[in-house]
Amino acid sequence: MEARNLARGYEKTVRPHWEDQFVPFLLESFPESLPAKASLLEMGCTTGRFTQEILSRLPADGRLIAVEDVSELMEIARRKVAAADHKQVFFKHERPDALTFADDTFHGVLASGLATSYDLDTVIAEAYRLLKHNGFVLLGTVLQGSFQELLDIFREVLEKEDLTRVQDGLDRLSSRLLDRRQVSRLLSRAGLVACRVQVQPSTVHFESGLKLLGSPLVRQHCLDECLSLIKDRGWREGVVAGMIRALDTYFPNGIDLNLVLGKLEGTKL
Repeated sequence: MEARNLARGYEKTVRPHWEDQFVPFLLESFPESLPAKASLLEMGCTTGRFTQEILSRLPADGRLIAVEDVSELMEIARRKVAAADHKQVFFKHERPDALTFADDTFHGVLASGLATSYDLDTVIAEAYRLLKHNGFVLLGTVLQGSFQELLDIFREVLEKEDLTRVQDGLDRLSSRLLDRRQVSRLLSRAGLVACRVQVQPSTVHFESGLKLLGSPLVRQHCLDECLSLIKDRGWREGVVAGMIRALDTYFPNGIDLNLVLGKLEGTKL
């Protein structure tokens, strides 16, 4: 989805079903105390929902660096924090899976609702690299089962259109949504200890197939990447039309889209 359009409606259309669901879940596991001069990194700060919560728990001499890949979203977060007169946070335009900070820099690495486009294995490895000894990881991301209703319909329409090559691409995209055991193995393989993965279900209701496919939340975290597998614009438009018809046929009373929220925790010794 075009970044400017995404940023324009993000607070009303995406945040309530994404960060607003992840943040309370993550805060349940936020450390009770931090070092006096704690240095924390927030991956994917978007519009600053989690940023503000972290700042409210940061010691007076601590600092937070918040990174975001979409600069238009980061500017919204910057304005929010500036309005609150916080001077402990610094914003930087970077991807969570390609960070430029030195090794052993942070006491904690956090994220609320990592975008599904990032490779989770790489993100966890980066978090481990950046942590000081005894530093903690607290990450939120959706797990296997998320967007399943949409993915199933997309696959069905692809089969009807005989787009077998696209089905192979869809398999690769779907495989990035890991289950609880797979994520736990990634945390351990990175070198983290006291690893823990907790799951919390969430549901977003849409009145129709058209509303679902037009949702910025769905487009950002699932649909746009799926449709990018279809290079021909005419085929793509036909697939979208087929998806809308199928969704409205299978779900005449509206669609409940399921999200499986995952909370990932670990410590670097």
